[in-house]
Amino acid sequence: MDSNIIPSTVTKVVSDVSSKPLASFGELISLWLFGKSIGKCQAQKQIATEKELAKWEAEKPWFQKAQEQKFIREYSNLGSVLVQAQPLLNSDSNKIENDNDLFYGLLEHAKNISNSEMQQLIAKIIAGEYNNPGSYSMSTLHSIKMLGKEELELFERISSLVINYDSIPKIIFTLPENAKDFMGELKIDFGSLQILQNLGLFLPNDMTSSLANPLKQIFALQYFEKKILFKPTHENNFSVKMPEFYALSITGKQIIKHLNPKYNERYFSWLKENYIIPNFKVIEENKTHE
Repeated sequence: MDSNIIPSTVTKVVSDVSSKPLASFGELISLWLFGKSIGKCQAQKQIATEKELAKWEAEKPWFQKAQEQKFIREYSNLGSVLVQAQPLLNSDSNKIENDNDLFYGLLEHAKNISNSEMQQLIAKIIAGEYNNPGSYSMSTLHSIKMLGKEELELFERISSLVINYDSIPKIIFTLPENAKDFMGELKIDFGSLQILQNLGLFLPNDMTSSLANPLKQIFALQYFEKKILFKPTHENNFSVKMPEFYALSITGKQIIKHLNPKYNERYFSWLKENYIIPNFKVIEENKTHE
């Protein structure tokens, strides 16, 4: 790659060594881009006059100019992602191994993404993986490659229905229209869930689970910062049998923490009135919500 056509957003990341996280990250990017350390790139840098650059540009064949325009677009996208990743870096040393296909795959994929929301998401994941290698799975890279702006926005909307940080009650997708106004408000339906299942963000089948409760404790259903508290009513059975639900996949859990789903008061009211756990009853709710 000719460094003369690398956009300034990328070269700034490589040359910005004002702190240890930036220095080690910049060195990694320099080696990946140019196969050279920052110091060697700077030592071998050639400075041409504007007249010389203009002459070289005029003499280039059309196909070389077209290829360079493609490179400029790709590396402009990459630069936008790297600039957004920089403030999120906190590791003072580079722990990325040469075989970290997820990390390098994200860098390559970033070249083809111009949407600002997707760039922001990729930047967060790149920074997270750099800070703590192994934080993300290859399935995350696979899903990211299939995600577009519309799918990402859909995932953020449907995430407003997630309870206990990892699941959505199955029943809400079978309710009559007049009983699920929050679904219309979010512009989602069962087809929306299926799209996200196909992208690997939700597991493909509905699930059930039972939680042991040997101490006969109150069970808390979590929705954002609010809780609905359930008290055991049966004298012999204190296990918590969760109603059927659709669970986030590992990939979904890794991506959702970078989104900003919105708390929905109508949905919370529906949960208080309709979420039923056998042998338990609602006793109170936690009023705190940020």
